[in-house]
Amino acid sequence: MTKLDKSTLRIGDDEREEALEALTTHSRQGRLTIDEYGDRAEALNEARTQADIEALFKDLPEPRPSLTVPTPDTALTPAPHPAAPEPRRGPLGLPDRPTRATDRFAGTFLGVPVGAVAAAGVSYATGNWLFMFLAAPIAFAADRLSRRGRKG
Repeated sequence: MTKLDKSTLRIGDDEREEALEALTTHSRQGRLTIDEYGDRAEALNEARTQADIEALFKDLPEPRPSLTVPTPDTALTPAPHPAAPEPRRGPLGLPDRPTRATDRFAGTFLGVPVGAVAAAGVSYATGNWLFMFLAAPIAFAADRLSRRGRKG
């Protein structure tokens, strides 16, 4: 079994965030000036290995990032896959059919022209343009009715 060289292990976002929190703590406690903090934060953003992070903390006391070294057994073990989500069930306990994007908008595309035509027809028939304000409620009602028809 070969021993892992800690300095060559690559780091990820979690390690960078932990190191940035430690640098922020040192800056708040007056151990780092604003310029030093900015330089180290920039170097931290460009860091690729654990050795790069350790170099930023060589002259600072605790807190330091933990930078745990994975054991060879856990490093090679794949993570378990999450279980597949349970399918949605309909009223009879049967799997519900998946909703397509076109299903969601079909009633809307139907409701708008129906509402506009109905309101225009009523306005023309009565000679009163105020019935045009009925276009939106009629479109909403047509949308709801068409959705109810698709569900059943």
